[in-house]
Amino acid sequence: MTNLEKLIELALGEVGYHEKASNSSLDNATANSGSGNWTKYARDLANAGYYNGNKNGYAWCDVFVDWLFFKIFGKTEGQIIECQTGPLGAACPYSASYYKALGRYDRNPKVGDQVFFQQGGELVHTGIVVAVSPSQVTVVEGNASDQVKKNIYNQSSTYIAGYGHPKYDDSSASSGGSSSGGSSSGSGSGGSTQPTTKVGPACTITLHTLTKGCTGAEVKSIQRICFARGCKGADGKDVDVDGSYGANTVAAVKKLQQQLFPTTSSEWDGECGPKTWAAALTKLW
Repeated sequence: MTNLEKLIELALGEVGYHEKASNSSLDNATANSGSGNWTKYARDLANAGYYNGNKNGYAWCDVFVDWLFFKIFGKTEGQIIECQTGPLGAACPYSASYYKALGRYDRNPKVGDQVFFQQGGELVHTGIVVAVSPSQVTVVEGNASDQVKKNIYNQSSTYIAGYGHPKYDDSSASSGGSSSGGSSSGSGSGGSTQPTTKVGPACTITLHTLTKGCTGAEVKSIQRICFARGCKGADGKDVDVDGSYGANTVAAVKKLQQQLFPTTSSEWDGECGPKTWAAALTKLW
């Protein structure tokens, strides 16, 4: 069995795992079910120092995909195969940008690809392709209705933004060996040295306090964050990314604030001011 086949087998074996209401029973597939975004996937990657911070308790679809590569290939090689060369935040736009930068992103799916989904033109969800037919793709997704699920989509679906093609051909994926659950195998043409991260000069952006009745692009930004974090509107549904700060957005922002400031109820006012903006953007995933 190749490492790619092992990765697909691992993904399918995780179907049915429920996210947890709290940081408890993380290794039990169905115990302590809830919508707190606590998972064994984020815990394992945090313990390995995988990201630019601990992502447990945050939206975890991209975390799940990264965990699959981590378990099969190890930290260093797994990141190389996923084309990850940036700050390693666990967000769909980050991950897609790595593939795009290397010319490994298009709408032609292959088994083992990382698929990216969109809403309102923004990347909001991801998963791993486990099967491809002439007209459909089968995907295993983390954080799908608060669990790992297997879903089938028509390839023509506008929900699908594109596919990132991991560098299996540049790794030990074609061999039967494995790097066994989290330590780098050190094999593959990418070597064992993580590429140097390069960043440009600092820049400043201006964001405004948002309250009920506000409209525009900044409203869409906080709505996208609420959507990605699973913060529902007053109607119990995903908040629409429509640029209108109505009752549903107020309710979703309150839920976001409860995630960001779990012990400070005075911040749960549904208004997106300086503290909420800062926390939402620095603790995004």
